[in-house]
Amino acid sequence: MLLKKSGFSAFNYLTLDYTNIYIRQLGASFIQLGMVGSVGWLVNSVIAYPFGRLIDRYSSKRLLLMTLVIQALVPLTYFLARDWVWIAVATSLSSIAYFCSQGLENVVMANSLQDADRAKGFTLVTSVSLVLTIIAPLVAAAILTRLGGISAVNLKTLFLIEFLGLVAIGLYIGLRFEETGSLLDRGGSMLGDLREVLSGSPYLKRWLLIDTISAFSYAVMGKYVMVYASEVKGADPIVLGGMGAAFAIIGIVSSVPLGALADRIGRIKTVLLTRPLFHASTLILLFTPDPRLLILGWALRGIFNPSLSVLAAYRNELVPPEERGRWMGVRELLRRLFMIPAPLLGGILYTNISPRAPFLFHMIMDIFVRVPLLLTMPRTLPERT
Repeated sequence: MLLKKSGFSAFNYLTLDYTNIYIRQLGASFIQLGMVGSVGWLVNSVIAYPFGRLIDRYSSKRLLLMTLVIQALVPLTYFLARDWVWIAVATSLSSIAYFCSQGLENVVMANSLQDADRAKGFTLVTSVSLVLTIIAPLVAAAILTRLGGISAVNLKTLFLIEFLGLVAIGLYIGLRFEETGSLLDRGGSMLGDLREVLSGSPYLKRWLLIDTISAFSYAVMGKYVMVYASEVKGADPIVLGGMGAAFAIIGIVSSVPLGALADRIGRIKTVLLTRPLFHASTLILLFTPDPRLLILGWALRGIFNPSLSVLAAYRNELVPPEERGRWMGVRELLRRLFMIPAPLLGGILYTNISPRAPFLFHMIMDIFVRVPLLLTMPRTLPERT
């Protein structure tokens, strides 16, 4: 898992910050950009529950090989795209690839780590996998600058490089990854699984609400972050590369300390301590007069980012190990269903109200709805000194 996350992250980060800019370069309006995002979440919601069941029923190697193929197809589809309509296919594949890889990795790691060290283990893997991503945005910036700047043709070069890199690493991982034993092959319906999973703890329903609100509000603004930085703030490839590098460097430095802190004082407390940094980075994005200050904003976001690994550990601890695949499937199905209209809503807000509107919408929902709900969630581990 560590090798996969490290290698794939390195090549994914070549294009990560430019994907939505690329869609705009192919002629999509802001609303059409949102529609592309909605299509991706629709496809994601369809596969969420079945894939969660597969994790509980089949070996990790079969699922890993499937995700490796899908992940390699994503940059190839972007490279072959002739206009923004083609991007709907690429976005759908990207959504499937991200969900399947993240879900499989999180469940395998959660089952492989002891309770007392799970948050630290998650953040350690995140930290190590980010090492190569320090270089990737800077390499992308250098390539684009050498080619003459940001354009659809130049961005295709980055997607081609990403595809070749993923194929090489994927072949090695696929050949070397050892088979694991399959879990119990249990039947049951989706509604039956939902009832069974929710019956385990009174807090599961509340977590589903928190997760759904979080996913919806972030999806409203997520497609427009780098588009706003590029088109409104005037960030060039050097600034965008610096943002990615700062995010990765600070994320690496803060990952292990945050994981250890979460194991000591609790997952929720750690998340709440870092959350203001995310909103501070958003305010810098919206109001800074100098695009170079976006690098500072993404450094703050880098401190916050390991808390997502802490949350991944926390939500897996809410259910026993044998239920984690189904829990992921049910949880992600509900999240994705609510995320379907979110990018389109973001495009409408961006176009008809203000480019800042999607970002302020997310901030308001997070501060006044999600955070109060997080304060009501219990600790999953006893406090350690």
